[in-house]
Amino acid sequence: MKFSVIVPAYNAEKYIEETLDCLLSQTEQDIEVIVVNDGSKDSTADIAERYAAKDSRVVYVYQENAGVSAARNNGIERAQGEYIIFIDSDDLLSNNAFERLYAALCSTGADLAIFRVQSFGDGVNQYNPIVDELIKETEISCYDKRLLRNFLVSNKVYKAELLKQSGVRFPPMRYSEDGAFFMQFVHTVKPKITGVSDALFMYRRHSASVTHKVNSALVSEFSKSMDFVYAVAENSFEDAPDKKEDYLQEILFKDYLALMNEFYRMLWKAEDDEAIALIGKRCESLTARMTDATKVKCAREIKDIGKPLFSKAEILANPFISVRVNNMNDEFKSQLHSQSMPLFEIVSGDKPKGKITLKFKGDETLDPRLFKVVSLLKRSSKFGFLPDSIIKLGAKLFLKLKR
Repeated sequence: MKFSVIVPAYNAEKYIEETLDCLLSQTEQDIEVIVVNDGSKDSTADIAERYAAKDSRVVYVYQENAGVSAARNNGIERAQGEYIIFIDSDDLLSNNAFERLYAALCSTGADLAIFRVQSFGDGVNQYNPIVDELIKETEISCYDKRLLRNFLVSNKVYKAELLKQSGVRFPPMRYSEDGAFFMQFVHTVKPKITGVSDALFMYRRHSASVTHKVNSALVSEFSKSMDFVYAVAENSFEDAPDKKEDYLQEILFKDYLALMNEFYRMLWKAEDDEAIALIGKRCESLTARMTDATKVKCAREIKDIGKPLFSKAEILANPFISVRVNNMNDEFKSQLHSQSMPLFEIVSGDKPKGKITLKFKGDETLDPRLFKVVSLLKRSSKFGFLPDSIIKLGAKLFLKLKR
């Protein structure tokens, strides 16, 4: 058997049929699909059992709810294929993905293959530019820093024998467990890695996904994962000591940037104030270990934010953007809180404190990047006195061109 496809499923009734149909209709038919039901309370079990009854390639496994890591590890132990791939219960593959992957793995003798990623759903339809660089190469070094920018588990295929013998498994985390797993495999096994440009993984985005939440538990889990990645990498450079410090600095950069982009930019959606304080403490700790060059790189990546402020009270005392809104409805309020540039205040009759004031009716549709682009335009203005209306118009034109 060529491939074992491990599909962890928890309350997956909405999309799992589409995913299973996609897998079972591949041009390469020599596969098994291991569906691990992680204690679902909806009709996931009925659907998976029905597929298993009509197609012998589907293996149904039930476990009490223990999380996605435990489900994937369960699947690894049961896998019979030559190669293992992990697909979530709502994601898809191009119909010839397994055929292309197997050909590339055989022709290169690689232990690990990385292939293309397309995000779709929730108004998104785009490819990962870092992955698009990697997949052009037939030999990818274990120390290639671009691997740190693609922790996604489902666009990779592992040689089953090597993975099982390595003892590498998904750690008991509920967030960012994929990065810890992937980097442990890369740095302990030192596999031969190849890119595959003509296979496609399609990653479904959801507006209510975990990455849109901000709370102290998720921040702590992410930090734990990145500490794990750092420790694994730190111990793996015996054969390349000259690359060690530069690589470790890249991990600090990745850590800081992810904290800012995935958590800090969403701080108005924070479920507890402790989360923001944890982000601040983590960023302070990372910065203390950075070289000056890494600090400059971090500052460049969050140029629109400028100096981060790690409490809502600080932001409201020192906002960059002031927002005047008439008759704001709940949907518009949610769009405000989803802005990727969080340093703003909402004002009524009081004097605005921000460097720029934007006016809205309160029922428009806001692009989540609007405040970010407004901030960049304002901060990069050589004149410093561009009217708010011109900056807002420039932002709208920029967003329209970027679509």
